[in-house]
Amino acid sequence: MTENNKGRDRGVVEGQLGAECVAALVYTTFPDREAAIAAGRVLVEARHAGCINIIPAMTSVYVWKGVTEVASEVVLIAKVMPEHAAAALEALRRLHPYETPALLVLPVAAGSADYLAWLRAGSEVAI
Repeated sequence: MTENNKGRDRGVVEGQLGAECVAALVYTTFPDREAAIAAGRVLVEARHAGCINIIPAMTSVYVWKGVTEVASEVVLIAKVMPEHAAAALEALRRLHPYETPALLVLPVAAGSADYLAWLRAGSEVAI
């Protein structure tokens, strides 16, 4: 995956979250911890995400432009309310150094009521 991609049209979001979705997890990978933390801070400070998890030291195997690659990456998982998923994806799309980053939204069908209330409160913009 290349890192020189500024100004590139990255396409649109496909799919939608169903009405039964109580939260969502936005999954992506970054080349290093610092880039993931920087993106995570933007999401939390903009209130697109209530919480970010960063998981270091993952290995990815994939084909990129006809060549099998093996790369060390960092996982970023953003915990978001369904109504913030599209904004979180768009922010990650803008911030991401990869030409074609993995940007996936996983619906959450159920969760702890207390945690979901906390997540919602963390996603509300203060007036």
